[in-house]
Amino acid sequence: MVHILIADDHKAVRDNLRSLVNKQQPNWKLSEAANGQEAIELFRNAPPDVAVLDIVMEPVGGIAAAYEIKRTHPDTKIVFISNHYNVREASVVTRLLGAGAFVPKTEAVRLLVPTIQRLLDPSNQPS
Repeated sequence: MVHILIADDHKAVRDNLRSLVNKQQPNWKLSEAANGQEAIELFRNAPPDVAVLDIVMEPVGGIAAAYEIKRTHPDTKIVFISNHYNVREASVVTRLLGAGAFVPKTEAVRLLVPTIQRLLDPSNQPS
């Protein structure tokens, strides 16, 4: 079973993303974190296949969380989401951290689940 972690410091955003994913992929297991530190803690107990991380969170943001997650679980796919970063800025961070993708929050309804599916597809992985 595919396991997805959604980390965002706004409960309403987590609720909306959970609803979106459940509607499009009801068989995926979902976990939630309110910030990057909670996301890191969840990885210690039950590492998900994909972490959806808001870039701007307090006290630990998505970039710091992604760094730690990739350090301890290098195969984990990361999808950054944000309203504060544009695609160009986020793509630099994504490449530097070896994360998987960036989805603007304004495009999450249309792009989040297809982006996760693309990252999970073994034919899209480097050989």
